[in-house]
Amino acid sequence: MRKAILLIVVPFLTALVSHAQTEKGSQTLGLSLGFNYNKTSGVYTYPSDNSSTPAGGKTTSFNIGPSYSYFITDKLDLGASLSYGQSNMTYANTQNYPEKQSSYAFFSSIYLRKYFMFGDKLGMRAGPCLSYGIGDNKSTYLGSNAVYNENSKQTEYRASARLEFVYYPSKKLGFAAYVASVDYSHNKFDNGNFGHTSSDNVDLSLINNGLNLSVFYTFGGK
Repeated sequence: MRKAILLIVVPFLTALVSHAQTEKGSQTLGLSLGFNYNKTSGVYTYPSDNSSTPAGGKTTSFNIGPSYSYFITDKLDLGASLSYGQSNMTYANTQNYPEKQSSYAFFSSIYLRKYFMFGDKLGMRAGPCLSYGIGDNKSTYLGSNAVYNENSKQTEYRASARLEFVYYPSKKLGFAAYVASVDYSHNKFDNGNFGHTSSDNVDLSLINNGLNLSVFYTFGGK
């Protein structure tokens, strides 16, 4: 009899814990972190005289920022986030490329996410996101190519759909990891003496787009 009661009560309590994390009125405070590193190497040969020079480069980037969301209904939250990102690129072949390129940007985003839970701890969340960002890009050349040094201001508008893996080790604490996204972005560049340019980009990113994680604390609700 006791075992029968436990078989009924335990799954019921588990369902309550899972529901409480994503029920209407619950709120989350989070921190997102992202990191990406890429390195290429090789040799570039000049056809005119068959001379060669090292080629390749290294890119390191990261981003960090806080987030907040509110569950407007069960398993559906509306949120906003801020983030700061920085990227640095160096090139081995400084005759054809700048010695270094660096950039930083600030982004603000609003998003809507639907949760699909597979029990009390694991699930997925997905939904649309709108972002606005401003930043600065700098390119530095060596020697006589220094006349091409450029410092440009960037403005970006982005619309995306994101998919994340969600894990709750406890009722109040959760972790999320980037899985995939589809992004459309419109960028405007003020290049100073080099004029003004703009670009439109569509990007499909899967798991291998660097390491992007977030941790969040759940509170409120019933």
